[in-house]
Amino acid sequence: MDTSDAIPPADAREPLSADLHRLRSLTSIKWTMHDREVLPAWVADMDLPPAPVAVEAVERLAARGDFGYNFDAAVKLPAAFAAWQEARHGWRPDPGCLRLFCDVMQAVQVALWLTTEPGDGVVIFTPIYPPFLSSVTGTGRRVVDCPLDPPGWRLDPNRLADAIDERTRAILLCSPHNPTGRVFSVEELEAVAEVAARHDLLVISDEIWGDLTHRDTCFRPFASLGEQAASRTVTVSAASKAFNVAGLRCAVAHIGDGRVSDGLAALPDHLLGAVGSPGAEATLAAWTRGGPWLEATRDHLTAQRDHLASRLSDELPEVRFSLPEATYLAWLDFRGLELGEDPARWLLENARVALSAGPDFGAHGRGFARLNFATSRKILDEIVDRVVTALRSR
Repeated sequence: MDTSDAIPPADAREPLSADLHRLRSLTSIKWTMHDREVLPAWVADMDLPPAPVAVEAVERLAARGDFGYNFDAAVKLPAAFAAWQEARHGWRPDPGCLRLFCDVMQAVQVALWLTTEPGDGVVIFTPIYPPFLSSVTGTGRRVVDCPLDPPGWRLDPNRLADAIDERTRAILLCSPHNPTGRVFSVEELEAVAEVAARHDLLVISDEIWGDLTHRDTCFRPFASLGEQAASRTVTVSAASKAFNVAGLRCAVAHIGDGRVSDGLAALPDHLLGAVGSPGAEATLAAWTRGGPWLEATRDHLTAQRDHLASRLSDELPEVRFSLPEATYLAWLDFRGLELGEDPARWLLENARVALSAGPDFGAHGRGFARLNFATSRKILDEIVDRVVTALRSR
């Protein structure tokens, strides 16, 4: 493997302050939301520098002063995404059915807007990424809640089938799942496909975490289940999570469902805006030349995950934790410690660490908090040290 783009090993001996000096110079929301004494482990940004190939692509664009009407990279993205998906996940999407968006959630909301009406039901598997909930309720649609089963966070096909009513119109799938890190099995995905076919439901599958599986885990794109599943699915993805370039605002959607493609064709041509050339250039570089860096990053994240699990098991066994199969997020169950519905609030006040609040992920998130472990080993250890000290000194 070419290691020139690899991140430092997890046990690199930089002092904690050196990492924090760089991170606290950032103006991103993760590092500016709280005061400087708080260690943030909430929003899903990595503390690792972005993939060098993506940075270099933007730097070359800037060095050329190439900020005119530049569509070169954007035009190449559909074919690049199709090749990337085929190489990594065994699915070859049709480049002709791919459309660029500024953000994954923009594509999700547009698909819902075009195919549902106020009062229509949208199935969501909870606990869930908070914008899923607001995308449904904020437009007057109705959440059809289908909770996953703890502690393994499996999808119950019978519960899904029973949840459908006469005004259910869509299934909003987060695969791999945020916040639990589950990679749904083929059997679970096929159960979703069967219910969707039986009730003629649109499936919107957010697969932004598909490239961040941990070792020995196989991710299966929903549309790869077969022609029938693909024909009712909108698959949305981006390089933003895997390559740490979320601020460059570039996403793709594979539009397999004719209802959505027809609706998009009927919209005014400038209504949804367009992807900027820096985001397109960075994404193209990631999907064509970013493989070696991604592999090194996945190794680092898996090591971080396992280290976190080991420390919690040894020092805070009251905090229950199902090892995520994908993502760099740990969905931590603090209910045994009686910290109330929102343990993240208690930890912010008493441990000076910022985690994502469990109740934001729906009613089934009460008593939980989400921890982002995509950082250095030293910072992760400091976060855990603060949590352990605060809880043990109550």
